[in-house]
Amino acid sequence: MLDEIVLKVKEERIKRNISQLALAEILGHKSPNYVAKIETRKHDVSYNLSHLYKIACEFGIEVTDLIPHIKSPLK
Repeated sequence: MLDEIVLKVKEERIKRNISQLALAEILGHKSPNYVAKIETRKHDVSYNLSHLYKIACEFGIEVTDLIPHIKSPLK
């Protein structure tokens, strides 16, 4: 699930032509390395709910737009 959230944020970031540095600054970091670590999924770093809220506000979308829908199990 975290991979899907990261992928969705990255897609939205690229769609809006926002650099990793700009996104890092939105999240309160001074270097794009933080976002790069999240996007490569090679480190134990991920977006938290506060990050998703800040991203959603900046992108003009709902937080739920960044979270994959839960698939109902087949009965």
